[in-house]
Amino acid sequence: MRKPTLTLSIKGLITQNLHPQALRTSLSLHSPLFIDQIYSHFIKSGHSLNPILSTTLISHFAKHADFSRALSFFLDTSKPDTISFNSLISGFARFGRTGPIFELFNELRQLGLKPDVFTLSALVKGCERSDENEIVHGVCLRLGFGNGAFVVSGLIENYAKSGNLVSAEKCFRECLDVDNVVLTAMICGYFWNGEFVKGREVFVEMRDLGFELNEFSLTGLISGLFDVKEGQQIHGIGLKMGFLCGGSIHFNNAIMSMYSRCGIKVEAAKMFDEITDPDIVSWTERIGAAFDGEGIICLGCQIQAVCQKEGLLKVVFVGNALISMYGKCGKMNDARCIFDDMAFQDSVSWNSLIAGYSDNGFVSLALKMFCNMRAFNVEVNCYTIASILEAVYDSNSLHLAMQIHSHMVKCGFMLDDYVVSCLITTYGSCGSSDESRRVFSDIDKISVMHLNAMLSSLVNADFHADSVDFFRNAVASSLELDSKTFNIILKTCSATTDLEQGRGIHSLALKSGFNYNCFVETAVIDLYCKCGSIGDAEKAFRYASSDNLAAWNAMITGYAQHGCYNEAFELYDRMTECRIEPDEITYLGLLTSCCHAGLVQEARTYMNSMVECHGLIPHLEHYACMIDLLGRAGLLEDAWRTIDQMPIEPDARIWQILLSACSIHGKVEMGRVAASKLLEVQPDNESAYILLSNLCASAGMWNAVRKVRREMKEKLLCKEPGSSWIQVRGSMHYFFADDLLHPEHREIFLELKKLYEHIRASKIMEHDGTFFWDL
Repeated sequence: MRKPTLTLSIKGLITQNLHPQALRTSLSLHSPLFIDQIYSHFIKSGHSLNPILSTTLISHFAKHADFSRALSFFLDTSKPDTISFNSLISGFARFGRTGPIFELFNELRQLGLKPDVFTLSALVKGCERSDENEIVHGVCLRLGFGNGAFVVSGLIENYAKSGNLVSAEKCFRECLDVDNVVLTAMICGYFWNGEFVKGREVFVEMRDLGFELNEFSLTGLISGLFDVKEGQQIHGIGLKMGFLCGGSIHFNNAIMSMYSRCGIKVEAAKMFDEITDPDIVSWTERIGAAFDGEGIICLGCQIQAVCQKEGLLKVVFVGNALISMYGKCGKMNDARCIFDDMAFQDSVSWNSLIAGYSDNGFVSLALKMFCNMRAFNVEVNCYTIASILEAVYDSNSLHLAMQIHSHMVKCGFMLDDYVVSCLITTYGSCGSSDESRRVFSDIDKISVMHLNAMLSSLVNADFHADSVDFFRNAVASSLELDSKTFNIILKTCSATTDLEQGRGIHSLALKSGFNYNCFVETAVIDLYCKCGSIGDAEKAFRYASSDNLAAWNAMITGYAQHGCYNEAFELYDRMTECRIEPDEITYLGLLTSCCHAGLVQEARTYMNSMVECHGLIPHLEHYACMIDLLGRAGLLEDAWRTIDQMPIEPDARIWQILLSACSIHGKVEMGRVAASKLLEVQPDNESAYILLSNLCASAGMWNAVRKVRREMKEKLLCKEPGSSWIQVRGSMHYFFADDLLHPEHREIFLELKKLYEHIRASKIMEHDGTFFWDL
């Protein structure tokens, strides 16, 4: 029935004083304001809400996450029954609103009403934390609903999602009415926790027991898959059983979600095209599948237009997906327009917009939306706090971090491991490792997530020794580590070039079975390269995954750092033969090799190949390598031309490289321009003054030298002395230029004197005005 006709029909019902029927009919228009008007007529005519009509209204608005209206109708009901409570509890549970669920359940019991299986099923669905699930499990057992399939399937799902497989298996064994839903929940639980063998065993058992494989079983099964090959097998089974091409919209949506989750966006889009009548979930998944790939913005706009035409933009799920999509594309104005046009915004809407602002660097807007969210009394959850902490992380504001910390303590978010881990890393980014340590020390039960956050904070603050101590304490306390832990601590060893410590941690990674993780593989190669053990790096590379691009890059960069340019070029050729697509880091390693070897023509070839063959855009690092190479080769005009033609604004590093090259080759005028540009960007760069002073001195321009030195004194600038360190028998020794503080400085200087005497005794060769020691 068209809207004008329906409106006339409703008016006719009101004229006949059939206000309850008019109110029920008005729900078909999906217009909250119009329904409010009809309800006003309903109240004015002397009617009151009975539980049956109330339940219809509550269910309608709860399904659309309009809880203010749903709750209003509930409160207007004179004598709500269990079904009325169920409709509101189910609505809150569907959208993860835990607080109101438990309050409503307590009120139901206080009114003397008896909860039924639907009440408890909704209660189970609303549990977000493991401790909540345990409490609800106890209530279900006490009321005699703890062994029924309807409730048990939800309990298994909750326990499995929180990682508590022992309790999930216990619920499964004690279930007296095992059906497809319970078996599917247990299969998914195993898959979510990486127990793929056990999951397959239950799946086989399900088929052996003669349970029908319906679309819901396969939908549940595929929702727990992260391996595209296994997903394709289930896809094939569903195709044979006729669940695709209009057979089951639920299964189609689940297949599309699986392909998106596994990164196969093209297949997800194909699945959508095969759906004859897409529903809200289909469109939401299709929007999610548009996050990656070319023409994403254009595609997103097309999807938005279709959703507008189909009247789906008013649906909360679709609006949230569009906000998230535009946020990930950096189109925050479009995301905000979608948000503002929504008839109702739930907590996911707010969280998506805040996350978008945070991810795109709009810190102040993210904080403003957070304040608005609280002002409108929208429930703040752990996802909101995580997004705000990410914004504070980017702002480096310790004051803001402390404010969010206070809010977390006040609202009980300090029990959430993920949010607490975010807080630790945020304090670290704000330069307050002491606060990070304090938060870490207050945690009752340390998890690997907390440890990784603490290690990251310490490594970012250059407290490498402390990070190693934390790692050793974790190993000693038998805390279960993960691949991220090894990745972080191996980077610590790389930063300090602690080869012996790195070897020990590499050995522990091998014993723990994390050596095949792509991040750990790369970190090990990088460690050995930076510690000067290129042979160990090559050995680690031979055992690395052949498709791990980061490992190839680490090895090429390692060769570049050690001057092994032939090996770097050969490895690049092998890489292309293996059809591994290079990226910007690959070419940075190749250009570094050319720079160290003085290979100008080869560098130009690689620079052209980067753009023309692979469509990669050179960054400042690539131009810096090229300018450094041209400068070392004495091709200063070419270096200047490269800077002039760069599509990016040159930074201080570019000008310092050019100034250094001018100082080596005596190009005074160009050097003065480079120094001027460098001091515009970094007015207190002492190296600029020293290089310019040396350049003028080499040209005999003593007045200019005195002027530069005077400026340095006026600005109170002094060159930081050079430093180095070396590890001997497990101990680190640090040195500064002209250092007399080292306890063995006499022996060190004596050894240096012997080296000088050896050099003097050697024959000196002269070539093109430059002197070389013939050692």
